[in-house]
Amino acid sequence: MKSKVVVQHTDMHGSLPTGSREKVATADMHGNAGRWMGNFRVQRQKPQGMISELAAAGACRVFAVKLSKEELAEMRRDAKRPAVLNADGLYCEAQICVQGHVQSSEGSFAGGERCTKCGAACIDQCQYCRAPIRGRLANSPLLHYDLPFYCHAPECGLAYPWMLDKLETARELLCDIESLSLDERDELWDLITFVMSDPQSGWAQAKTKLIRIKLAKVSKESREALLDFTAKVAAEVMNLKS
Repeated sequence: MKSKVVVQHTDMHGSLPTGSREKVATADMHGNAGRWMGNFRVQRQKPQGMISELAAAGACRVFAVKLSKEELAEMRRDAKRPAVLNADGLYCEAQICVQGHVQSSEGSFAGGERCTKCGAACIDQCQYCRAPIRGRLANSPLLHYDLPFYCHAPECGLAYPWMLDKLETARELLCDIESLSLDERDELWDLITFVMSDPQSGWAQAKTKLIRIKLAKVSKESREALLDFTAKVAAEVMNLKS
């Protein structure tokens, strides 16, 4: 026997074939339909051969209204669900320009767009492994989003363009210091990349001191240039993550 849930309204009529269930609302109803539950009326088809319907009560009504409520809730969730999610289904995808300006962190964007701030090209995936850029947590009430600097994919972890440019500049400043050996440069490079990438870490201050110690023997001009750039990038990263 079929059940039919309608909003109490004198203009509603009609039925569907036996065994079906229909949820009906008038065109002039707006807002959250879940709030109309008190006005829902459940009808069931009369015995075969009779055209009209009978009002359903008891368990039949409770069950039909329950199904309607569950479907309405699912429809609301679908309406709020981001357009695009990462493969893990937990995070939205993001679109960011190559200069680091976030265009969208909620999965709603079109491909091939240009930055609205600087006009640079926008990307939504890692330039190396093609993994989508992770946006904010899906269905989260928190609107804050931290600009990512490295690809989150376990098999990748390489820098995005906006961080890669800074790393390349730091590498050039380091390589210009001829008085350092290859081993010393490698040690300094590990320290510099750590400080620039994670300035809020409890180890950042100690590693910054180590950089100063290891640069003590180089010229003041070269030392200050590298230290100033490292500090500038670290401050920028910290500001974006605060």
